[in-house]
Amino acid sequence: MKTTIAAGQLRANYMHANRTERGQTLIMFTLSLFLMIGVLGLVVDIGWAYYRHQAAQAAADAAVLAAATATTSSSLTCGSNGLVCQDPTTCGTSIPNPPTTNLQVGCLYAQANGFSPNSGTTVLISANTTSPAPGAPGIQVPYWITVSINEQENQGFSSVFGQPVLNVGAHATASVFPAPGDCVYALAGSGVGLSVNGNVAVQTACGIYVDSSASNALTASGGNATITVTGAQIDIVGGASTQNSSQLSPSPTTNMAVAADPLAFLPTPTVGSCTSSGVNLTGHNTQTISQGVYCGSISVGGGATLNLNPGTYVLKNGFSVAGGGTVNGSGVTLYNLSGSISVSGGANISLSGPVSGTYTGITIFQDRSNTSTVKIVGGGTQFISGAVYAPDAELDYTGGSASTALTTLLIGNTVVFVGNSYITATPKTEYSGGLGGPTLIQ
Repeated sequence: MKTTIAAGQLRANYMHANRTERGQTLIMFTLSLFLMIGVLGLVVDIGWAYYRHQAAQAAADAAVLAAATATTSSSLTCGSNGLVCQDPTTCGTSIPNPPTTNLQVGCLYAQANGFSPNSGTTVLISANTTSPAPGAPGIQVPYWITVSINEQENQGFSSVFGQPVLNVGAHATASVFPAPGDCVYALAGSGVGLSVNGNVAVQTACGIYVDSSASNALTASGGNATITVTGAQIDIVGGASTQNSSQLSPSPTTNMAVAADPLAFLPTPTVGSCTSSGVNLTGHNTQTISQGVYCGSISVGGGATLNLNPGTYVLKNGFSVAGGGTVNGSGVTLYNLSGSISVSGGANISLSGPVSGTYTGITIFQDRSNTSTVKIVGGGTQFISGAVYAPDAELDYTGGSASTALTTLLIGNTVVFVGNSYITATPKTEYSGGLGGPTLIQ
């Protein structure tokens, strides 16, 4: 049997199917539009939250650095000379202006950057002398300050997903590293900590500190060995041994408390893979090198000249200059991981430390586990401006002249002056904001 469908019926069926499809498309489009608007709203809300996080981080950084800069106490002992230590405490809504404490300064800076305590915002500030600082393992600090900011952001479009509020937070920690007050530190706790022998004259415009408790902690051997300090003093935990009282001026202050290593906070450089197998330069040749990890030694002699571009040089096998060799470098830190440092035999050396960054004012930094002697007794032209830091080693030193006194900080486990040495000040004087001052550490 044939089935016959009238044309009108076909047209009706087609129109019905078309209306059904259009209806389904409209439903799908509406659902998709709703989803698209929700996603767009989520993107907008997250973008705004990220912007507020960046603003909060900038405010926290500014606040904590301002509080650290406002720290005026030289002792860095809680409660001493107005130094404030406290657990996390909410910044007040009414802060004295001018503020009376360094932490109030931090709160004012947070407020000036748009973050003051209210129903949706908290600003917490804390400080202490414990070490390491919160969130900064491995960094020994004398005094730290932390600012934490938390802000509740009301969500717009994305609140339909059940998240009406998003918490945005930021925090920053800074520490105050006071500039060393002395030029020379001998850190050994026993035995002869500092000595001058023979016809040696040491003159400094800043102080000397000897941590040894021995009766001969500071020894001047030979009647012509002298130490003269102007504008400061000679401090010794133990005592001094001399042939006559005129060898030390002023007379030492004895029975002092042990001085802490003034650069104990200094982090060690990151040691990556070798970038050079070393340098062996002789025969009046000249070479220029750049910062990196030198797995072989750097040796200069025979009238050769080595020029160092600015940067940090990691030395895995020591550094030596002798035989009329010359080394020049500005903005340089030599980090001696292993092996010895020796500048002798008519060597000519002119080095100065960086004027900014982590190693500001640090010219030579010997690893704290390296006990090899650091010997800087060139005999030729010798100019090292910046700190020579070898806290676990003997430091033999000669440097400067009466007409060109150096800006130098010498720190050794023991210190031996083997030639005339003249020091005008610590690197802090030469470099604005050099050793010491506030540092953002986390």
